[in-house]
Amino acid sequence: MRPSLGSASGTGDSPQDGTRRAARRLVLAGLAIFAVACIAALLLLSNQRRHVLQDTERELANQALLLASFTDNSFRSVELVQDDLARIIGDLGIRSVEEFNERLASRAIHQELQARVAALPLIEAVFLTNAHGLTIASTRAWPQPAFSIADRPHFRVLLDNPDLDSYLAPPARNVQTGTWNLYITRRIRSAEGHFLGIVGVGLSLPRLEEFLGLVLPGPGASIAIWRRDGYLLARSPPVRDVIGSRMEDVAAAFQAMLVRSDNGVSRRVGAIDGEERIFAVRVLTSYPVVVAVTRTVAEGLAHWRREVAQVLAVLACLAAGIAVTVLLRIRQLRGRHLLEQARTELRVLASQRRAEAIIAHLAHHDALTGLANRVLLRTRLDEAMARVRRGETCAVLCLDLDNFKDVNDTLGHPVGDQLLQAVTERLRANMREVDTVARLGGDEFAVVQVALSQGSDAGLLAQRLIDSLGAPYDIDGHHIVAGVSVGIALAPHDGLDPDQLLRHADLALYRAKAAGRGCFRYYEPEMNAHAQLRRLLQLDLQRALGANEFVLHYQPQVDLATGRVTGFEALLRWHHPERGLITPERFIPLAEETRAIVPLGEWVLRQACAEASRWPGGQKVAVNLSPIQFAHGHLPSMVATALRLSGLVPARLELEITEMVLLSDTEATLAALHELQALGVSIALDDFGTGYASLGYLQRFPFDRVKIDRSFIRRLGHSRESDAIVRSVIELCAAINMATTAEGVETEEQCRILRAGGCTAAQGYLFGRPSATIDAAALQQS
Repeated sequence: MRPSLGSASGTGDSPQDGTRRAARRLVLAGLAIFAVACIAALLLLSNQRRHVLQDTERELANQALLLASFTDNSFRSVELVQDDLARIIGDLGIRSVEEFNERLASRAIHQELQARVAALPLIEAVFLTNAHGLTIASTRAWPQPAFSIADRPHFRVLLDNPDLDSYLAPPARNVQTGTWNLYITRRIRSAEGHFLGIVGVGLSLPRLEEFLGLVLPGPGASIAIWRRDGYLLARSPPVRDVIGSRMEDVAAAFQAMLVRSDNGVSRRVGAIDGEERIFAVRVLTSYPVVVAVTRTVAEGLAHWRREVAQVLAVLACLAAGIAVTVLLRIRQLRGRHLLEQARTELRVLASQRRAEAIIAHLAHHDALTGLANRVLLRTRLDEAMARVRRGETCAVLCLDLDNFKDVNDTLGHPVGDQLLQAVTERLRANMREVDTVARLGGDEFAVVQVALSQGSDAGLLAQRLIDSLGAPYDIDGHHIVAGVSVGIALAPHDGLDPDQLLRHADLALYRAKAAGRGCFRYYEPEMNAHAQLRRLLQLDLQRALGANEFVLHYQPQVDLATGRVTGFEALLRWHHPERGLITPERFIPLAEETRAIVPLGEWVLRQACAEASRWPGGQKVAVNLSPIQFAHGHLPSMVATALRLSGLVPARLELEITEMVLLSDTEATLAALHELQALGVSIALDDFGTGYASLGYLQRFPFDRVKIDRSFIRRLGHSRESDAIVRSVIELCAAINMATTAEGVETEEQCRILRAGGCTAAQGYLFGRPSATIDAAALQQS
């Protein structure tokens, strides 16, 4: 080989010097590659850490919102119980403490108190205490043992503050049972405004904490209920030594958190355990109470730390690969000098490109599944929004695996990781090339679906994913079933901002999970609390019949000529475990929309017939029918079955229909009515005059009875028009041999006018309110 130019010029360079310089360059290049990889990994992990904390904050905020709604509803239920009891006491016309003691210490009052709290599991006791602090009645026992609460805060505060009507006291131990309770007390005044005593409700602290424990969002989490002035009311996990105590800095901290723009979410050191926590707080809308849901930062970052370990392992492999590569190139340089040096530099360049490709992949893809990460997802969302602005429609789907935590807890994280990889394969199999699938972290995924022809395409994809991902998995010999819930947001309908679309899809996902999981939901703007309550009631209605939450109340119907009770109308009521008594006006329309009215109506029919068969006086029972039941097609056989099972004489059953029944498929409806009348039951036309029916219906079908709507009875004696209409209906029905019943009779004047006009029967508050129980002795006497 020819000597180098450097050697010839006397610089002292040699092939060995060139090899050493090349070796140094290789080492420096390897270090540079590794440094770039470390910087990229650091940026990636930092970004992931920030998103993990944001996800935790959003989850805690949603949990706080739901718990605040639950707590608010629980306190409202207590307030309704207290208001109702105060109204009953007010109706008794009590004027003195002595009369308070005498009239409220009865067994009937004790039973009334027990009935008020039967459907409210959080209430441990309801009690009545006179103005001297002596408890005279409660749900715990009768006769009530005499004991004084005159020194207890929940009595003393109302006694010392005449302008205060109600008070939420810190937790205290019950003087009789020794259990811890939250006491909510309400002032009772006489008609003259004098202080007679209090009606108090004790919420069981152990039951409340047990419920909070059931909804804890995970390890390291806590749920606490505070008064806004810093008193700790309840906490899970429970901490007995601080329950009921006031923490000076808590109230100020709540105030500072709630005025910020992050909806009461912050990070601070916990006042109880001293650990750094993420706090999400919500103030109840009607009470000075704050719900705080927290999780330790350490637990929130647990999954992120596992990802850090994976990235460190990749960096270690990369470092080892660079080191081996550099060493090999140096050995080759030593043997081949300048020629091998050139070849080595080419190999180093190739290695550098591979490292850059790995770094680029790590920066935009999830290490476990290879799916797009949040960084790449944001890029694809920006691209999708650009297409939307050109007139296209796109969808963002948020997916959450059902029961994935159970797989990790029971089978271990390795099996959980394999499950995520299997889920990824099924996701890819259902995607188009133009769509993007990303893993957001844990068991959460997102899909960006572009170029939709219509919004329902997203629902079709969601259902395919639910069916595909819901099929069983076989992983390491384990048979695993893990479904998926999906939330959908559409652009531009639900927004054009990527973060906003993700939030809306996430809200829809929570709605899907609340609906029972394994389903999808589109995002719907929450316009008002009524819409939220309507959807929640619709979900609750599906299980209420099986949970025995429905009861029948009966309102008497009186013969105006004799004054005898001739029958009762069966009225359906729903005792909701959380919302208390729900009237039919709120849930019957929902039942008709979902066709739940068919099994519900059959239950009402059978229950009413069974109870009427035990009445000793032979009175009739009237049952309302829905138009949906006629459309069902099996109504006559349903009625016949109810009569047969109960043994009720058909003549004692009266079926009430509204004019709406006659508007749809009239011939089929009339045929069904004739079949029912052939069974021997009576048919009544309810709410006559308020619908769309004409007098022709009275000619086409021989109704046994016409019920005059309460809207005409209300103005009876005060409106010439109402008087004329009621008189005309009574005379018309008498001419065609149909009985008449006036609804909503509340005054003696109305009763007198109806009796004079020849009305057959009446019902209303004048004769009795609807009740779940019927006095058998009174019926026998009637």
